[in-house]
Amino acid sequence: MEDKEVLIAYNQELGRIFKIGYGLPKNPKNYTWLCKNCKKPVFYNEHLNCFKHRGLKPEGFEPETIEHKTMKDYWYNIFPKFNPIYKREKEYWLEDQVADVYFETREEKKVAIECQNSPITSKKLIERTKKYAKKDIYVLWIFNGSGTCVSEHKAPLNMDKVRVLGVEKRVQKLYGGRVYYMNVKGELTFEEPYALHYSPYFENQVSETSIYGHDKYYKEFQSTTHGYISTYKIVYNDYNGYKLARFMDKNVSISCTEQLLICINEYCNRKMREDNLEEGEEVKIPVEYLIDLVKEEFGYYLPYLILKRSKRIKKVRSEKVLDDKYQVKDIITVKI
Repeated sequence: MEDKEVLIAYNQELGRIFKIGYGLPKNPKNYTWLCKNCKKPVFYNEHLNCFKHRGLKPEGFEPETIEHKTMKDYWYNIFPKFNPIYKREKEYWLEDQVADVYFETREEKKVAIECQNSPITSKKLIERTKKYAKKDIYVLWIFNGSGTCVSEHKAPLNMDKVRVLGVEKRVQKLYGGRVYYMNVKGELTFEEPYALHYSPYFENQVSETSIYGHDKYYKEFQSTTHGYISTYKIVYNDYNGYKLARFMDKNVSISCTEQLLICINEYCNRKMREDNLEEGEEVKIPVEYLIDLVKEEFGYYLPYLILKRSKRIKKVRSEKVLDDKYQVKDIITVKI
């Protein structure tokens, strides 16, 4: 059955045919209608101002699962506790798409929360995000970390060698370095919603041509850093034509960079005291030493990536050296 608009339908209660735009009865959605052509049931869609065949849904509507319903109920009830709203709806029709949960705030903002439990492609996610932007609606995507929309189970933990789908990487770029998850099975929500930041995963490979080896990065794997969401108050972002809603959680890469800068500063101050060094002199700092100071909170791979690539970490150089025990170590050189 094709999902076509029906402009003429037969009203069973009144026993006559009606045409859209020519005197429909009051409250047409309360009547029983049949398609004039195929004689199958149709219903009046007040948002599209047409009749639609039963069972056909607009773009963005997915078959209802218990997990999907649980996610919608969660945000329908908890979102107003943190944001000033005057309107809220579940399964809200918006012309050619349906918002899982829809809010209008007293700040004159419109917000759609997309609760993703089933698989979705990056292309489809971007298409739906663009459609929300055209309607001046800010969208917040939240994935079920225990659902079929992810490549493997996600958890609010720092983890290594995690398989991540392209759509998750795409969402991370949209939302400034984070993907929002909640873990739902049936009617149970196991953890409070959380954020994950993804960093490249690598392994040190033995090289035949160099005693230092090399770092081999894996496209199919990532490392995760857990980010806490302290409040569900929304921040509104206009980004490259998209309208995106996110929570007021801090980007973990920014937090990690700030913590590493503190550790570098403390190391330099100590070297000044112990070795009588002056400002402007160079100091070599083992990368492993700095990572050990922040690893409990941020894991290994994110601090490593920041120390090697971040422009905020002002390095003179970065290199691999051999220590006294002939072990290869990563070193960064900074000026005091």
